[in-house]
Parts: sequence; structure tokens; C-alpha cells
Amino acid sequence: MINPQSPDLFFQPHMKQPPPIDLLLLLVLIPAQIALFSFGDYFLVILLLLYVALTVWRPLSDLAALPERFGADRLVFLLRLLILFLMLLVAPIAVSARNVQLRLQADAGQGDVTDAYLRLHDGALQLELALEHLQNGVNPYAARYDHPLMSIWDPAIGVNPATEHLIYLPGLLLVSLPFQWVGTAVLGFYDQRLFYLLAFVLVILLLPTITTRPTYKLALVVGVGLNPWLAQPVAWGMNDIIVVLCLLVMGLLLWKKHQLWAAVPLALACTMKQSAWLFVPFFLLAVYLAAQPERKWREAATAVAIIALIMAVVVGPFALWNLPAFMDDTFAYASGTAVSLNYPIRGYTVGRLLVLFGQVASDLDYYPFWLWQVVVGLPVLALCLYYQWRQRTLAAMFLAASVFIFSLGFVSRYFQDNYVGFVITLAFLGLFPTFVEEEIDTRTTRI
Repeated sequence: MINPQSPDLFFQPHMKQPPPIDLLLLLVLIPAQIALFSFGDYFLVILLLLYVALTVWRPLSDLAALPERFGADRLVFLLRLLILFLMLLVAPIAVSARNVQLRLQADAGQGDVTDAYLRLHDGALQLELALEHLQNGVNPYAARYDHPLMSIWDPAIGVNPATEHLIYLPGLLLVSLPFQWVGTAVLGFYDQRLFYLLAFVLVILLLPTITTRPTYKLALVVGVGLNPWLAQPVAWGMNDIIVVLCLLVMGLLLWKKHQLWAAVPLALACTMKQSAWLFVPFFLLAVYLAAQPERKWREAATAVAIIALIMAVVVGPFALWNLPAFMDDTFAYASGTAVSLNYPIRGYTVGRLLVLFGQVASDLDYYPFWLWQVVVGLPVLALCLYYQWRQRTLAAMFLAASVFIFSLGFVSRYFQDNYVGFVITLAFLGLFPTFVEEEIDTRTTRI
């Protein structure tokens, strides 16, 4: 008769470990990926079963860090990481490649044009048109975007407001330009999604480097890479992944004690998208907390100067080129006070309730959301900064910023899926013990 307490049972030592968080996330997100993309489900299911088998064999939950010597634990970790990379190769990477291919076929007259371009976010197409305007010497913020295919989006309101407004900041144009040149020269074509896909790959490769516990390394790859609200925007050509990459690099530089250098990627993010501005207070507090007592205010002020200088150099020339047009596109349009069409009220925002109950006549009408943002945003900002001050960790910086951005987004004019995915990504970076050297106890972890 077999003794159930016998150490000879193959799996007995491992069944006493807590369930690994990476597997739990994977069991939820793989079905979500299959339902979202309906692509590669056969391969994803096989890879999931292999991952489960490896996890049951060696959960790795009790490891605070990877062993220095190559053995079974390190081998299983590398195999699980490889399986995750293969999953991401199926979705969203292969999905993005398929969408690009469908567009090329449609442009060549060999496919359904409407179907191909509905898989491309109108912002990505608009940015490609803006790059053409810029290279032709036309101010992209004074130009119109009357491309025939821009009309297939927003049919409910009769016209796509993006035909009259370029909401993206100049940094995104300038960063995209070299990739357009290289893509056109090497591939013979350019699709803005290729740039975002490269940023996505870089984010995934960097994630395992910001924490020590093996299961947390894997969980970050799963939670960020397979997050449907981040993966789908990448496949469609939405640009939030660029900001995520900049903030991740910023966090790595702060972790390595390069506080002032860390201001550079944050400043670049601020020149590309307005959502990055909301991270600045938390970054400045992190710089202040990390500096020596006699240098705290000086280093914080220097970081402000670096961000302001980069913003002035990148954004300034475009603003001066045609200030009214620039302000109308990048600020008035988003706030609902544009000269012509406004950005529609969209997403998971209180604005949808206001429209539903008749407090706002239509999605395109103006409403003073800034009042809500002041009333809600300032107290939440104070509480989040206080939390970061008490915790004094970089993980707390990301978590506090995610809570603040979410609260502000909920009472703003628009807060769509991609913004929710952006906030969830920041929260993942803050919920795990990221940007730490080591854990004190090898069996327990404080988050």
C-alpha cells in the first residue's frame, strides 16, 4: 500500500506550493484571446496544455529568484517563458501581421477594402497621412484628412471628426518618420502598426527584467502581453504601447539610479501623447524621494527643466507653425471646444450616462468635464501621491499613477478600451514587487 505522505511520490513536494499567479492569469486570458481574435486557437490550446504540464511539474512558486546554476528549475522557467513568447507570436503578433497583409492585398485590388481597413485604427491611417503632409512641407495640424477610407469609421455620427483634427502630438510624428523611411526602403511599404508591434516586442522583452521572482516574471508577460485591451489596440494600430515602452524605460532608469536620465523617456512620451502628462507628478515625487537630502529639490527642478526643454524643442516648432490650428487639434478638439467637430463622447466615462439621461444632447456636444476632473482628480491625486510617499517604491509610483489616470479618465470626455488597457498595464507594474533587487524572505512576498 502506498503511503500518501511518502516523499517518493513524484508530484508530492510541489502540491504543497501555492498556485502560481502566472498560470491563473493564463487560464483566464487565453480563452479571452481566442474569443477576441478567433485566430490560432488550435496552437494556443496546445501551448496552454504544455504550460499547465510544466507548471504542475515544477510550479516555481517557492523561488524568490532563479537559481544561479542551470538545473530543472531554470530549465522549466525558460520553457514556460518560451511558451509565452510563442503564444504572443500567435496573438497579437501574427494577428497584426495578418491585418497588415489583408491591407496590402486590398490595396492591390485582391481583397475586401472595407474589411481590411476596419482592422486598422483610423488614427494609424491618419498618422500615415500626416507623415506624408509633413514630408511635403504641409503643416499636419492645418491639413485635412479627407482620405476616402477615413469615412468608414464613426458612421453613427455621419462623419469622422478625425478628417478635420490631428489629436496626436508632434513627437509621435517625428518618432514614426524614421520607421516610415526604413519600412518603405526595406519592405517597399509602410504600415504604422509595424512600429507599434516593435514597441510591443520591446516591452515584452523588458518585463522579465524588472522583478526577481520567476513566477512574477512570467505573470508580467502574461498579464501585459495577453491583456486583450492592450493586445487588440496593438493589432489595430493604436499608439498607447509607445507610451508604455517609454514609461517602462523610465522605470528601469530610475531603478538603476539614473534619475535625471529617466526624465528623457518620460519627456519623449509627453511629446507623443497627452496621457503621459498625468504621470509627471508621480515621476517627480520618485526623483525627490530618491535624491540625497540636500539635493532633493534641485534634482526635482532639474527633472522639470529636462522635460520642459524636450517638450519645447519637439512641440514648440509645430505650435509656432500655426498656433490656432495646433491648439484646436490637440486641445480644443479633445475637450469639446473645437472650431468645428468635437471628439465624440466615448468609452467607459460618466459622459455616456450624461448623454443617456439627456444631460448632454449628443456625443459631439460640449460639456464641462473639467469640473468633474477638478472635483474628482485633485483629491485622488493627493491621496495617490501620499500613498507613493508612504510606500517609497517604484512599484507604488506605477500603481498610484494607474489609479489617478483611471479616476480622471472616468470623468473625462472619452476613455476607451485602449486607455483601460493602458491603465491595467500600469497597475500590473505596480501590483507586483517590481524594480527591487531581492526579497528578504524566500518563501513569502509582500506586495
